[in-house]
Amino acid sequence: MSPLMVPVLLVLAATTATADNSMSVMPGCQQNCGGVDIPYPFGTGTGCFRKGFEVACINNNNGSAGEILVLATTDQTIRVLKLSVSPVPEARVLLPVAWQCFNTTGYVTGSYSGDVDFNKEGVYRISNTQNELFVLGCNTYAYTNGVRVHNSRYRYKYYTGCITVTPDTTDPRDGACAGLGCCHVDIPPGITDTSMTWTGWSHPDLDFCPCNYAFIVEKGNYTFKASDLLSTHIPNNQTMPLHVDWTMPLRLDWAIRDNGSTTSISCAQAPNKTDHEYACRSSRSECVDSTNGPGYFCNCTKGYEGNPYIAGGCTNINECLHPESYPCPSGSKCINTDGGYKCQCKFGRRGKQCGPLIPTTALALLATFVAGLFLALLLWYVHRDKKRRMKAAFFDKNGGKILKGAAGINIFTEKQLEKITSHYSNLIGEGAFGKVFKGTTDDNQQVAVKRSHNEGKDIGKRDNNLQQGDDIVNEITFQLGTTHTNLVRLVGCCLETNIPVLVFEFISKGSLHKLLHDTTHQVLRLRTRLNIAIGSAKALAYIHSNGDRIHGDIKSANILLDDNLQPKVSDFGSSKILSVDMYARAVSADMSYIDPVYMKTERFVAKSDVYSFSVVLLELTTRKTVKYGENKMNSLPVDFVKSCKEMGNGREMYDRDILSHDDGAQCQHCMECLDKIGTLAVRCLKEDVDERPTMAEVVDELKEAAKFVDKCKQQS
Repeated sequence: MSPLMVPVLLVLAATTATADNSMSVMPGCQQNCGGVDIPYPFGTGTGCFRKGFEVACINNNNGSAGEILVLATTDQTIRVLKLSVSPVPEARVLLPVAWQCFNTTGYVTGSYSGDVDFNKEGVYRISNTQNELFVLGCNTYAYTNGVRVHNSRYRYKYYTGCITVTPDTTDPRDGACAGLGCCHVDIPPGITDTSMTWTGWSHPDLDFCPCNYAFIVEKGNYTFKASDLLSTHIPNNQTMPLHVDWTMPLRLDWAIRDNGSTTSISCAQAPNKTDHEYACRSSRSECVDSTNGPGYFCNCTKGYEGNPYIAGGCTNINECLHPESYPCPSGSKCINTDGGYKCQCKFGRRGKQCGPLIPTTALALLATFVAGLFLALLLWYVHRDKKRRMKAAFFDKNGGKILKGAAGINIFTEKQLEKITSHYSNLIGEGAFGKVFKGTTDDNQQVAVKRSHNEGKDIGKRDNNLQQGDDIVNEITFQLGTTHTNLVRLVGCCLETNIPVLVFEFISKGSLHKLLHDTTHQVLRLRTRLNIAIGSAKALAYIHSNGDRIHGDIKSANILLDDNLQPKVSDFGSSKILSVDMYARAVSADMSYIDPVYMKTERFVAKSDVYSFSVVLLELTTRKTVKYGENKMNSLPVDFVKSCKEMGNGREMYDRDILSHDDGAQCQHCMECLDKIGTLAVRCLKEDVDERPTMAEVVDELKEAAKFVDKCKQQS
């Protein structure tokens, strides 16, 4: 016996041991042979099989006792290892291997194509998903084909094969099948036989590899060995293959491919169930179209198993005997039904998961629930009391007793602000300090509510954030005594939080930064821009007029505009009272606008506001952002000062829209006005703060510059 037959016989033994004995046969017909069940449409003897499905039970001719099952439709002994009808129609068989041998001069001494006429009625197709093609040899190409066609450039629809070349005896290696002594490929669907065609090259002097082999085999049932290339020499210098009786297991797909005629049919073309030619005879069967070649096969419907090809062959599955595949929840019992099963809850249980109707621990759970409810109410009361005490402490710490009696200031509660802002749903701005929300008071006044990021922190943590908290209290204190047309008015505040929440009048048009740099690009004439600049300068001059206060964060985003584009300077969170030496420290200003002198000295003076305001002036006249150009690498104040030094003015940087009237005519004096403003801006940017003008002087010079515009016949 060839060593290669050992794994095949082991597979055969395993198949026999696990055969499904529940498959049905026709009455009075042989049920099995050699341990292999014979389900209908297969059978032995008259009336026991459907046309094309005949098998035979014969004595084993290899010298061992017993019987074997073979295909009866061929003159060769084709052993059947297993027959399956459902859910996949298959026949597992052993087929001989094709071979071709040569002598030392390269002369062909013998060959066998592997042709087996096992498919006379056309019911079988070699499974393309379960098998693969192997070719063994040292200098050959072998291929097989399938599905004969007419009126085509090729005789067959499918061709498949591979090439193996081995010039040296050391090339072939056990387990390696990639072209050196061995190659393998998948096969296409529709192949009906295993006949091989050889196409070889020169074969002399290949003593170590005198024979070629080709076969289709079930996937996983063959592993290449270099010794499989050897041969046995016989007298007269002839060579016969070592494995002359070599067979390989493979799987055949089968289907009902005719209706008593030569025409293949599908489920849609199949006859009525009452027709004796229709293969699906069980009342619990269904038709399935074949996926490998034409025709159809039958399966039992869901919930049934057995043989769908005979009447009554599909029987109900008792799912309750297989709880691993058909589970029921704990606390229930399985009840088998016709075509399915159901899970019935045991007494005292209900629901999909059959949970207890009245748990044995009901009283304990009820007691736990009551205790939990009491604890929750207690915690809620403690939390509410703590929050009430915190609000009172915040109110006192934020100077509530003093501010409460201040004229013109409204003290709001947290609940009132939630109502005013619709639970803080309309966000209109956000910065480093916090967020700003739009709201409407009970008297229909629109307001802006400024809420700190840290307003909800515990009272004990207030001291760790003195800078930000003191800034807000500072802003309240300052704005309570401030009344100016060009300053945003403080409407009220909420003192019940760690850091007070401020309520300002709502300025409709938003910030100057948005007006200048928004993508809509609204046209702004010079007179309009001058009015914004003068109004903003007046507000700063007013702040500075107290002699001991600065704004600390002048930028276009902190200058708001009403419906008439009148400026309103806002955000006094950075406002500082100057020291005796007339400077402040730790100013939270925008780094794009901040005075570079402050960055060096850490001393913020009134003329540091002048520097920041000059940057806003340049934004107004050029309509460029402070950082502009590609990747925002250009600095507006640096480039403008450079232009004035090199060109004598900043005209190349002015916004073109600023120079014309509404009718498009050029203002003759606009350029003189812009040059005045540009010269003023350069002075405000001086590194030596003593050379910078005061905000009061800035107001005067802007008014003088405005006179040039007034000389035009039509104002912008």
